[in-house]
Amino acid sequence: MASLNSELETKVEIYNNANYQLSKIESSIEENQAKLDATSVKLGEMQDRLETRIVKIYRNGSVNMLDVLMETSDLNEFLTKFDMLTKVGEQDRDDLDQVKMLKEQVEQARTQLASDKATQSTLVDQLSTEKADIESGLAQRQQMLTGIEGEIAQLQAQEQAAALQAQQAAAASESSGGGGGGGFVGPAHPSTSGGAVGIAMQYLGVPYVWGGADPSGFDCSGLVMYVYAQMGISLPHGATAQYSAGTPIDYSDLQPGDLVFFGSGGGYMSHVGIYIGGGSMIHAPFEGTVVQVGSVSSGGSFRGACRL
Repeated sequence: MASLNSELETKVEIYNNANYQLSKIESSIEENQAKLDATSVKLGEMQDRLETRIVKIYRNGSVNMLDVLMETSDLNEFLTKFDMLTKVGEQDRDDLDQVKMLKEQVEQARTQLASDKATQSTLVDQLSTEKADIESGLAQRQQMLTGIEGEIAQLQAQEQAAALQAQQAAAASESSGGGGGGGFVGPAHPSTSGGAVGIAMQYLGVPYVWGGADPSGFDCSGLVMYVYAQMGISLPHGATAQYSAGTPIDYSDLQPGDLVFFGSGGGYMSHVGIYIGGGSMIHAPFEGTVVQVGSVSSGGSFRGACRL
């Protein structure tokens, strides 16, 4: 079951990353389409202007410098006409160069647009495949769980009863004057804890939902994205892209609010959590669980950490 959960979480993050890449490609397509439209309009205007000039020259006949010299008796008049003809020639050359440049820009935009649309098609196919794999894995997981829910519930009840007995024993020891011990100190309550940790703690118990990114349900990167959005920091929905958005840090430098990442290799991070201190993190583990506090060591193969 643990192996299947890890596999599903990896697929979810691959799906999230592909979805993020698709959104970037779609923005690029929109941008290049606008550029193509604007450049095409400008090209049309320049071509019309150049064509009008060519027709005018054809109808009136070209004027050469010898004709100007023979028809001019005054040096100043000749220089004035010479300057005018030179400027007209330069304008014609500028217009022609502009048309050539705009044509190249149109072709570049069309080529980029075709490339982006091909990438978009590939990503859409990838998303469809990943989604089908995730849904198949969820069905397999549910099939594995069928028939053992009762046993799981019984074990959970036993654990809760044991925890309650331990709390009662500790309370009795304190009331009788027993010495106070040390041990793990959990994260501060949201009302006194600032930053990402305090915000994230408000969503303890929210169910895991793959692709989820709001308080009705979170996946691991969706939780991180939502928490940091409350702090005015925009992050993509995907562990791999979130790692790239921060500054890498060593495990020994971790501070509350830093992000910790996990994966089994390859180019993708398969899981992410928010470090809260004491070797613990808050995260949304996998389907069937809720947002919870757990040890960093329970997240899988540690791949790195970053600070935003």
